[in-house]
Amino acid sequence: MINNPETAFKNSEVPKNSTDANTTKKDKPEFNNSKIYVVFLGLDITDDRIKTIGNFRTDTIGIFSIDLKTKKVNLLSIPRDTYVQIPGREGYDKINAAYPYGGMGKSGYELSLKTISNFLGIDVNYYVSIDMQNIPQIVDAVGGIPINVEEDMHTHGANLNKGYQILDGKKAEDYVRWRYDPMGDINRVKRQQQFLLAFLKQLKANKNDVSSYLKLYNAFKGEIYTNLNFNQILALMSVMKDVNADDIKTYTVPGSFYNLNNISYWKPDMEKLNEIIKEFK
Repeated sequence: MINNPETAFKNSEVPKNSTDANTTKKDKPEFNNSKIYVVFLGLDITDDRIKTIGNFRTDTIGIFSIDLKTKKVNLLSIPRDTYVQIPGREGYDKINAAYPYGGMGKSGYELSLKTISNFLGIDVNYYVSIDMQNIPQIVDAVGGIPINVEEDMHTHGANLNKGYQILDGKKAEDYVRWRYDPMGDINRVKRQQQFLLAFLKQLKANKNDVSSYLKLYNAFKGEIYTNLNFNQILALMSVMKDVNADDIKTYTVPGSFYNLNNISYWKPDMEKLNEIIKEFK
């Protein structure tokens, strides 16, 4: 499995509608090549939302294109306010609304995958998701994340100074959540990309072997939701340990701010996006 990671996916069936990494539930056949697409979803769970609203959205959406043979990885981020059609809903809405519209949990992830796949024209079958409130303990478990904070962040509970530093868990959560500059969520997307790449670098700096990654996964698997089975997780770990984070190309859905009925959206530029998707795929 480690020597030939594509065997964990090729000619297999895709287990959907599950948050259990050891699930055996199956759906349609997987495609016959070495490239897969895995979406990373960060849930905006906060104590406030639990008390007042009771539902959550996928405020971080990043799709990894992973070639299991060449070990080439790309990352495409979708801003949470992107104006899209959500299957089964009339008209358009923010893409992060797909998760609560789907009923959250298993069905919420399924509708999110379907929405993303339709929007990009790419068959995105797999997801990995975390509650963003769990970032502190995950970051502290790897010893903090070295990162260059591009501006002072001293509002809405954040307390970060500009400059290179090692972020502990709390500061890392502040960094990936903060969006209070003129570009709002668009600059936050850039920070989240920077954070994900820095996290991968830190994993490699600690121990560049599958067993160390498995220990980290086992420590937090109750807080990580995925429809990847154990063999597929093992295969991806074996690929990612050999990937240089500096070689990962990052993209963001291009577009412009769009106001409708006093609600702000990110309206995608589909012509430019289609050009990006050609490179991303």
